[in-house]
Amino acid sequence: MAFNYEKLNVEQDGMVVIAAINHPPANSMGQGVLRDLDDLLTKCENDDSVRVIIITGSGNKLFSAGADITEFASLQAGNVPKYNGNEIYFKIENYPKVVIAAMQGGAYGGGLELACVCHLRIMAEEATLGLPEVKLGLNPGWGGTQRLPRFIGKTKALELMLTGDFMSSKEALTLGLLNKVVPQAEVLETAKKLAKKLAAGAPVAQREIMKAVRLGLETSLYDGVMKIEAAASKALQFTEDFKEGAKAFLEKRPPNFKGR
Repeated sequence: MAFNYEKLNVEQDGMVVIAAINHPPANSMGQGVLRDLDDLLTKCENDDSVRVIIITGSGNKLFSAGADITEFASLQAGNVPKYNGNEIYFKIENYPKVVIAAMQGGAYGGGLELACVCHLRIMAEEATLGLPEVKLGLNPGWGGTQRLPRFIGKTKALELMLTGDFMSSKEALTLGLLNKVVPQAEVLETAKKLAKKLAAGAPVAQREIMKAVRLGLETSLYDGVMKIEAAASKALQFTEDFKEGAKAFLEKRPPNFKGR
């Protein structure tokens, strides 16, 4: 697949697509970035050659500093942006393929909110993250007030949002927001290694697992097990991948999953 975007640098490595936000100086989540992300997600969703997407930032300083402040004047004038951050973030959160955030630098505001909607998160040990919108007289508006407390708890999330202070990646790892913290130079390679491992897995099962976890967190344990998880099991029971997985296990070989 050919990729040609104004605000994303995109390459494909096997079944892994790496998309680097390219909007200097802060990799801010402006309309151009949102437009390109939306188009990339649409193109990759039904492309069998893509199984995992990595979102990262260009350069080493920032993953993304959040909303594009240069676009605030248009918002204050009452103009409605063409690309809605919340809609695109929900698209990532509900995406049927694994999306990994590889944060080689700081993630602030909409940048941290972007990381929160990715399924897995890897960050540089030197980096910090936070939701500093209160310092502009704003609130986190792309899901931060709702998602961050679900990850790290109400008390710490409120502290970060009310003060606008930053948190170290190591503390974020301890609180369960991040999957891995590694030296900055190793962030992208660590993400690629994980992505390739996932790309060799069973795509349909991965999709159903992510869906079951997402929906289950919004309901009771009973309904999560008896309805949501049961529906996932039923959907997977007769797939070609399940047959292949069982056969490969008995034959003591790696499975060759096709996503069917």
